Amino acid sequence: MKRKGQPIATRQVPLQADDELEWQISYQNPDGGPVELGEWLRLAYEYELLSREDIRQLHSLVLSHREFFDEIFAIEEELASREFEGFKLQWRKHPMLRRELWSEDGLEATIMVELRHRQRAVGFQAMVFLLIPLQRCEPVDLIGRPAKPKEIAYWSPSKDILIALVHAFSISSRSHQKDISHLLKGFIGNDRGIHDLG
Repeated sequence: MKRKGQPIATRQVPLQADDELEWQISYQNPDGGPVELGEWLRLAYEYELLSREDIRQLHSLVLSHREFFDEIFAIEEELASREFEGFKLQWRKHPMLRRELWSEDGLEATIMVELRHRQRAVGFQAMVFLLIPLQRCEPVDLIGRPAKPKEIAYWSPSKDILIALVHAFSISSRSHQKDISHLLKGFIGNDRGIHDLG
């Protein structure tokens, strides 16, 4: 949980409507099975929130990208003129992409793509984060009080959020693009409108 970009202790301070749940979201497990976004897409297709044609169009959008965030942008190091206790100050700048998704009644969610150190390997990778305003969660009485121990908040993504998340992953890196392409292809099998990446 974050407030104006800073983590907060949810059981110690009253929660506010504009506090955000930050979720580093994934789409498949190490075995290639759908999780999180992948599972949402499966359910959206199964319950016809996304049609066969929606999946085809989404797949075409995924394949249309030829430039990728992790190849164009890099983490930059900058040496400052300031010193602190005999140490020179240095800044490390992480590139980020940000997209806010709005509806008639306000901000629905924010998607962030950030270049960070790989968690289990050497180098950097693009990570996708979903920021969900607390006012979009249930129960509604979460706002104005600290969270209770082991309390659970509920939230449901809209079709626009699902599409924007697929878009975010498909521009993040070539490997994400390839994975998302195969994930979408898997929902409708050997459809003639769906092709593998070359």
